[in-house]
Amino acid sequence: MKRVLTILAILLLPLSVWAMTPVSDSDLSNVTGQAGVNINADLTMNITIGTMAWGDASGIGTGFAQWGWGTADTTAGYVGVTGFNITNLGIKARESDTYNGYTTTLLKPITIDVGSGSSHGGATFVRFGLGSLQITMDSMTLTVALGTAGNDLTQVLGTANLGPMGIYINPASYVDIYAASDVVGVNFTMDVIVDQFSMTYMSWGDTDGAGSNVGAGGVSWYENSTAGYIGLDNLVVGGPISIIGSVRIDVGTVNTGFYAKHGPTTVVHMVFGDNFTFNVTGPITANVMLDSAAALNSAGAHTLGNIYISSFGVSIANGSWVDIWAH
Repeated sequence: MKRVLTILAILLLPLSVWAMTPVSDSDLSNVTGQAGVNINADLTMNITIGTMAWGDASGIGTGFAQWGWGTADTTAGYVGVTGFNITNLGIKARESDTYNGYTTTLLKPITIDVGSGSSHGGATFVRFGLGSLQITMDSMTLTVALGTAGNDLTQVLGTANLGPMGIYINPASYVDIYAASDVVGVNFTMDVIVDQFSMTYMSWGDTDGAGSNVGAGGVSWYENSTAGYIGLDNLVVGGPISIIGSVRIDVGTVNTGFYAKHGPTTVVHMVFGDNFTFNVTGPITANVMLDSAAALNSAGAHTLGNIYISSFGVSIANGSWVDIWAH
């Protein structure tokens, strides 16, 4: 028996030695079981928010009186939305569409990885791979209003209504987050491609209609007006739609310069880089509608005309920036 075991050990020795041979870099690059997080989800949800408000506790001060509009309206004011509802918001992997040549062989989950290298000057970064996501919803409604308190938005401006929507994200899309050089601050580098965007309708409405309209000659043009809506029907934004480039966000307090005329001022500084572009291959099409129904689909709906935009592009020059601070 010992002889049999000895013979087996001799025969297996070359295999064990081969198995312990160091893996080359080229072999290692082909390993698919890499560290990182994969996320695949199939979610359907309803979202309801009672009131969301933005308030200015000091009202409109006199800081810009030299321009003629710095009045003494110093009572607090709020703007916001009430009755916010999203119905059947769905987030899942794309399965059956073929936008921009997509097939199920391109199925990719959401991924989260952390790495370092030459991509961002040697900085360590988090990469969120957006995966081959399909985002849909049945409807979204909200009322836009003003008020003197966040819980009292009673001065209604109108209602916004969005119908069935579909957003289809290309599986190559990703967002990197990192700190540049040796300073504190957040950088976002985006390479996001949306293969298709469509929405059945989007409308703005006045739920109580307009007041009676009597002309100077006494002619009654209309009376007893009821709700009315204007909007876009069958909006389609042809893809691919791309957002490519970087945005850096810093927050600092300045003691000199224009912003500090009245003392130290904290500023949010956003800088665009990497040839930031937003491009829509197109076309963009929609029907402009008037109707008594928010969905713009009643028997009495009227078409004002059609929109056609062959393509659309925005390119922001490197180094362009936006500052935000309080007054």
